[in-house]
Amino acid sequence: MTVYVDLVFLSNLTIDASILMTTAKVRHLRPRRRRVALSASVGAAYAAAMFVTSVPYLYSFGAKLMISAFMVYLTFGYGGPLKFARTIGSFYLVNFATLGAVIGISSLVKWSGSPWRGIAFTDDGGMVLSFDVQAVMLVLTMGIAIWLYRSEAESRESRKRLEALVVDVNIRIGDREWTCRGLVDTGNRLYDPLTRIPVMILEASLWRDELPKGWADRLRSESADRLIGELEEAEGGLSSFRDRYRLVPYRAAGGNSKLMLAVKPDSVTISDAAGKEAPCVQRRVLVGLDGGSLSSEGAYRAIVHSDLTLASAEVPASSTQTA
Repeated sequence: MTVYVDLVFLSNLTIDASILMTTAKVRHLRPRRRRVALSASVGAAYAAAMFVTSVPYLYSFGAKLMISAFMVYLTFGYGGPLKFARTIGSFYLVNFATLGAVIGISSLVKWSGSPWRGIAFTDDGGMVLSFDVQAVMLVLTMGIAIWLYRSEAESRESRKRLEALVVDVNIRIGDREWTCRGLVDTGNRLYDPLTRIPVMILEASLWRDELPKGWADRLRSESADRLIGELEEAEGGLSSFRDRYRLVPYRAAGGNSKLMLAVKPDSVTISDAAGKEAPCVQRRVLVGLDGGSLSSEGAYRAIVHSDLTLASAEVPASSTQTA
C-alpha cells in the first residue's frame, strides 16, 4: 500500500486545527490563529513522522501525552496547573467525541450487511476491528462530527445562561395562589403610567379558568379594551378578579400604541430557582396577560420585570413604556 506523507500531513493539519478551535469554543478561549496553526503543524508532523521514521518510543503513551500537552500549551498557553489540566481534558474530550462520531457516521453510511464482517480474532483470543474509510469520507464525517459537537456545546451553554435568569413566581390573590417559572428580562421597562407600578407579563392560559369564558384565547387577536367593555355580560371566571382588572398602555414592537389587560394581585413572590437567595415579595405589581406562548419550549410562562427582583419595588421608573 502506498502512503503519501504530504496528504497525511495536510489531513492531520486540518483535523488538528479543527479540534483545537472546537476546544477553544468549549473553553471560551480566543487563541491567535498563528498559534493554532503552529500547534496543528506540530500534531500533523508527529502523525506524518510515523511513516518516515521507526522509533518505537515515539508512539508510546507517554510520548502521545507529551505531544498533546505541548500542542495545548502552544495554542492556549499555561495559565496555571488547574486551567491547563482543564484545557487538556477538554482537548481530549473533543478528540474522543469527534473520533466516535466519525466512526459511527462512517459505519452508518459505508458498512452494509453483518457487523461481524469487519471483526477478526487473533490466535491468543484478541479481537481486531478493521475500520476502512476513504479520505473524502474522513473529511466529510470529521466536519459533521465537529459541527454536531459544537452545536451541542453551544446549545448547552445557551441553556445554562437561560437557567441563570429563570426564577420561580408565586402569585397570590385572596386565598388562592398560582406558581410558574418566569424569565427575568432586563429589557422589560413596562410601568403603569399613572401609578408607576412595574408590570410583569404572564401567559393568559395559566388563568384560563379564572378569566371569563374565552378571554384567554381572544387576547391573541382582540384588544383588551373590547374585552373590558364586555365584562358586565361576560360569563365564567372568578368574581374576585372583576375588581382587579386594569388597562395598561404600551408600545408594541412596530411602534403602535396598544392596551394590555392586567390584573392587580395581592402579592407576587420571586424566588431564585436554585434556592441561593431569599425570596422577594412584591405588592406593588401588575400582572399583564399575553394571549400567546412566551416560550416555545415551555421553559417559562412569565416575563418578570427586573425591578421586581430587587428588595423593594420603590425604584425610580423610566418613562419608556415598552413590552
